[in-house]
Amino acid sequence: MIAILHILIGIILGVALAALVVVLFCKRAAKKVLHPKAKRKALFAWPDQFGLSYDNVTFQTADHVTLKGWWVPAENSDKTIICMHGWGMNRSSILAHTCFLRDMGYNLFYFDFRALGESGGDTSSIGYLELKDVRGAIEFLKNNYPGQCRRIGLYGLSLGGMVAIGEAARNPEIACVAAEAPYYSFRRVVSRWAWIHYHIPYFPLLPIILHYIREQLGANPERYSPKYMVSKIAPRPLFIIHGRYDNLVPAAHARRLYRRAGEPKSLWLVPNAKHDKCGEEGGFAYKQKLADFFRNYL
Repeated sequence: MIAILHILIGIILGVALAALVVVLFCKRAAKKVLHPKAKRKALFAWPDQFGLSYDNVTFQTADHVTLKGWWVPAENSDKTIICMHGWGMNRSSILAHTCFLRDMGYNLFYFDFRALGESGGDTSSIGYLELKDVRGAIEFLKNNYPGQCRRIGLYGLSLGGMVAIGEAARNPEIACVAAEAPYYSFRRVVSRWAWIHYHIPYFPLLPIILHYIREQLGANPERYSPKYMVSKIAPRPLFIIHGRYDNLVPAAHARRLYRRAGEPKSLWLVPNAKHDKCGEEGGFAYKQKLADFFRNYL
């Protein structure tokens, strides 16, 4: 009897220890998502390398995070495109394949999301908090360049695409949105990231990791996913660009968003392109389609 009791106690202690290890692992994984210190990379390109004059700017969000950016003016233009980068990137990451829009007569505004690039903050929520960043950017532009921002369009890559969709859904002043590789839902993209980088299966670990993400944020970022927002953009135009072979955010995300969106809308799956490679793989066609979209709707 005593031997059986010892065995039961051993099993209980083993289960408790395993549960503690799982909890600690999931808390650490949630922290890696929300506090990506390793993802903060230095800028590697500047507008003057592309022959563009620009101003370095600094502004604050409503929750007092200081963000850094560039204002790239066009001559005598009242139209501005806000360009937003992806998670783990910074504003220089999207400069090369968007700066040509300045020569088409659009003012361009680039900024680093919180906890990335040169901006302040140490928490990156992959969407929920970053919506505050774009709202701070729009307020800054309207206060400092009102005549040049009478019409505003949004371009966003990955995380930036999610933010562009979310802000346009909320803000009727946004004239049009070009979203490249936006994810369909927060839960899906975190699950995909965890599997690709750490081979963490969805069950049983991801629900626990997502719980601690919600706990640390004090909000549920899934509720701000593009799948809940994209239908609210219409009747303003939406252009979704996605790599046909995107390894991080599968092209199925783009198809689902496209089906949920209202008219006018368009979808381009770029042949051979993986995540963050649509501009590179699309080449001239990429620039032409992006230029045509903003020419027609902004």
